Amino acid sequence: MSNCILWAYNAREAVKHGKRLTAVQRAIMVVSDPLTHTELQFSERFSGLSFSSTIQGGDKGVRFKHIEYSHPERWVKMLLPMTNEQEDRGIEYANSIDGKPYDLIGVASLASKVKLIKPHPDKYWCNEADGGVIKAAYEYGDEFKPDQMHPVSLWFRMYQLIAGRLTP
Repeated sequence: MSNCILWAYNAREAVKHGKRLTAVQRAIMVVSDPLTHTELQFSERFSGLSFSSTIQGGDKGVRFKHIEYSHPERWVKMLLPMTNEQEDRGIEYANSIDGKPYDLIGVASLASKVKLIKPHPDKYWCNEADGGVIKAAYEYGDEFKPDQMHPVSLWFRMYQLIAGRLTP
């Protein structure tokens, strides 16, 4: 059994503790208050490696990274219980999109109720990449749409799924 973690960055708590938000974080807050970023941390089988897509800290899209999560007041976490086979499917998906660019235009589609802006099929934002790993790991069908989720919606969707209150 593997225990992965879905981490979500709580921008409101970060501000309370002196962190300044970027323009992108402020824009994401409009639709996803208070969560502005997600990271999926794989189990110790993969050295606790984290995975996401970001344009912060010199990153330009989808990447693997060792993260210490040294400011627990800024992060909330959810345990994602997985079998080794599920985690293997998730890491395989993550490897397939590693290095893809960040979808700055596509993330704006989350704020568009008319859906005039569409996500790019070969670029990713954080929870779109992390949601894709989750979809692959748990073998969720087409009704699970990471490209239509912001951090708060992914967080609560996973909470409901893990609690058994919802089917994918």
